[in-house]
Amino acid sequence: MRNKFTAFLFLGVVLSATAAPPELETFFRHAEFSEIQLSPGGDFLAATVPAEDRTGVAILDISDFPDVQIMTSVQLSRNENATGLTWVDDDRLVFTSTRQVGSVAIPSPTGRIYATRADGGQQRQIFGPREDSTVFRYASILHPLPDDPRRILISDRAHDRERPMAWLLDVDRYQRTSRVTQSPLERGGLAADQQGRVRFAYGQEVDGSEQKFAWRPDDDSDWKTFENPFDGNISLWGFSTDGDFVYINSRDPQRLGVHKVNLANGEIEPLLVDDEVEALGSITDAAGEEVIGAIFNTFPPEARFIDPEHPTARIWRSLSTALADFEVRITNFSEDQSRAGLRLFSDREPGVFMLLDVENMHLTELAAARNWVEPEHMGQTRGVRFEARDGTPLHGLLTLPPGAEEDNLPLVLEVHGGPYGIRDSWGWEPWIQAMATHGYAVLQVNFRGSGGYGHDFEYDAYGQWGAEMQDDLADAVQWAIDEGIAHPDRVCISGASYGGYAAMRGVTRDPDLFRCAFAFVGVYDLELMKEVGNIPERVPGGSDFLDRALGTDKQQIRDRSPINHVERITADLFIAHGASDLQAHYGQYHALIEALEEAGIAHEKLFVRGEGHGFYELDNNVRLYGKALEMFDRNIGSGWQGSGDD
Repeated sequence: MRNKFTAFLFLGVVLSATAAPPELETFFRHAEFSEIQLSPGGDFLAATVPAEDRTGVAILDISDFPDVQIMTSVQLSRNENATGLTWVDDDRLVFTSTRQVGSVAIPSPTGRIYATRADGGQQRQIFGPREDSTVFRYASILHPLPDDPRRILISDRAHDRERPMAWLLDVDRYQRTSRVTQSPLERGGLAADQQGRVRFAYGQEVDGSEQKFAWRPDDDSDWKTFENPFDGNISLWGFSTDGDFVYINSRDPQRLGVHKVNLANGEIEPLLVDDEVEALGSITDAAGEEVIGAIFNTFPPEARFIDPEHPTARIWRSLSTALADFEVRITNFSEDQSRAGLRLFSDREPGVFMLLDVENMHLTELAAARNWVEPEHMGQTRGVRFEARDGTPLHGLLTLPPGAEEDNLPLVLEVHGGPYGIRDSWGWEPWIQAMATHGYAVLQVNFRGSGGYGHDFEYDAYGQWGAEMQDDLADAVQWAIDEGIAHPDRVCISGASYGGYAAMRGVTRDPDLFRCAFAFVGVYDLELMKEVGNIPERVPGGSDFLDRALGTDKQQIRDRSPINHVERITADLFIAHGASDLQAHYGQYHALIEALEEAGIAHEKLFVRGEGHGFYELDNNVRLYGKALEMFDRNIGSGWQGSGDD
């Protein structure tokens, strides 16, 4: 195995703006590995392995490392992805799965739990509906119960039974369960303390508008209401080892970050807080029991610790200092804490999995997520911050072509999907790097509605599709022009899902700002979105959510639908969709194409059968993004015809 990490870390490479860009296959080939978990004894490594339209599991024997042997693999059905890898003991792995129809779609839980032995024995589904079931289920692993090798503690709920149940589940037999308790709240889920006692419940109104919580001192006590002491949504990150406190991640704009709450009296102790950005994920101690820190939504993401001198915190800080150009994620430690699994990634490196010898603080490469990517040929990404027209601070990312200076560049504004709660984050992204290596600066902005900046920043944007949310995008482009980064006549807009909507809204609302638009699996008629597709037809409370997200004023909804303003378009267009897309329903594509043709608006189109909300197959992605790059080249790249004054 080529040690690409060592090569990237120590090889001095001069980036060249004139180097030929990598082939598109480089970016859109599926990763070989995506996540890892070290077994308690440190002898085995479980990894998720993406394929065309599914993600399976592989188990590697690393007991004689660096000699690595593949022990077994688990293949799931079409559109099903393994997640939540959990070792029950040193020989038994369990995991859950999600279903995802299209690479851009938000994964939805299947309610299934699978198990396998390290050598591939007793490989089976042990909980949840069979593959042909149409009942929506949610299941999670609450506790591996290491003192009970035959059973694990799980939680599940179904759309026809909204109050989650906790069960003891036999890891050797299908659906062999023993009931523990039922949540007093609908939807949401349950949480257990370090001893495997189910002591916390969370729920939500059907449209997602209000959270509810409950807790109890022990298994034999009645549930008590837990009042949210913060403004905005919170999430439980775990119990203290003594069981008297819970760690809460707050999205309260005045108290963003991690707090410790006394369950008995409600007293709050702020631990890690920030003025602008949220804590994204917890960091636990080497035993995986106590929260000791958090990853914050900075660019690059920053690890912060409650006690910087905690032994595990010192390991994190030492690694982060030595590997300053990377984000370091320790996935887990072996039970004796002599080994740890790590993932390192950066804006130019898709991910390298490492094995840490804790005593000697020695790192050895296990595998690369995409070993064929050469980081030294990628564009570099930095965080940017600017103010919108009304003074609201906005955060974003700017990726430059390799070797380029921030001076009068052709720019693509890339808009993320969602839109609510989703965010652009620092790291290697295939489409971003494909554009950058082909000579384009790429600007991403976390416009209002994005996650990571507090409750108000997200929820105050409800009802602002095509309005304030679109203002933020136009303001981002103007900022790049004013800073001299972007050439004012060489700007295009691109996006998928909500980003596809924003791309078409951009060329109909601000036609003088963009030379071209690439809209992929987008929605273009908001009235149609309220009637047809997964959200109004299948998601519980979906219609209520759309009323909150889009508003109920029919005339306003029409005015904010790009399909009703195509006559204003002067930009070059490329519209693409998957024929199996039920999320941004494929009817949106047909409606837009019909409107463009009736108005005589020139456009290029691509409609692919067998693909959903985003494309999986390599050939389809190469064709899709190749056509988008050809359009950029015609309009703002090598084929651009300027005024001659530049």
